[in-house]
Amino acid sequence: MDRTQINRESVADQVATLLRQRILEGEFRPGTQVQELPLASSLGVSRNTMREAIRILSLEGLLRRSLHRGAAVSQLSLRDVQEIYQLRRMLELPAVLAARRPDAGLVQEIRGAVEQYELAVRDRNWSRAVNHDLHFHSLLIRFHGNKRLDSFYKNMIGELRIGMVLVDLSHDNPGALIPVHRKMCQFLSTGKLKQCAALLGQHLEDSESRLTQIMHAHAARMVRTAQ
Repeated sequence: MDRTQINRESVADQVATLLRQRILEGEFRPGTQVQELPLASSLGVSRNTMREAIRILSLEGLLRRSLHRGAAVSQLSLRDVQEIYQLRRMLELPAVLAARRPDAGLVQEIRGAVEQYELAVRDRNWSRAVNHDLHFHSLLIRFHGNKRLDSFYKNMIGELRIGMVLVDLSHDNPGALIPVHRKMCQFLSTGKLKQCAALLGQHLEDSESRLTQIMHAHAARMVRTAQ
């Protein structure tokens, strides 16, 4: 690997960061086509750099690529949400119940993710809050001790990123979610795994319900606009 390659990768990461911010802040709405050449030109980067940035965001689930239409901002359907939350319950709840002798380092990472989530919520930085929330749940999956499952989960959960930002933006009291994460962390630390799983299950149910309501409201607005 030479210096030129390192610099090119660094620029691609920077471009991905910029596009990620635009997507999560709503500048690029779900379903919006991402045109490589115009974007590359506007940012003063090569098409290859833009292509790499798009690849990074596709792996995160923020963009979806198709053979003939190129890349577009991910757009969840209600069926997508149902399937993803079904998988989350299948993976996260058993993971918590498997944490009989949790690694102290992993528990500390989980605690750190909760602390960073709290700071982001208090700053009303919803993009950062969602990142730390997803990181928290991804860390729970590590109790399974299966690296392939870790990778699968991260790719799957990335599809929810845009929807979860919308949830936080519309939440009447986002700070109310802080004690839930704290309590789950406390239950894990003290070995109260059944209580943690029960609280996690309710948390996932509430999250799915709120996202579903937001998607119904968005669909209704689209219908009214089209009339």
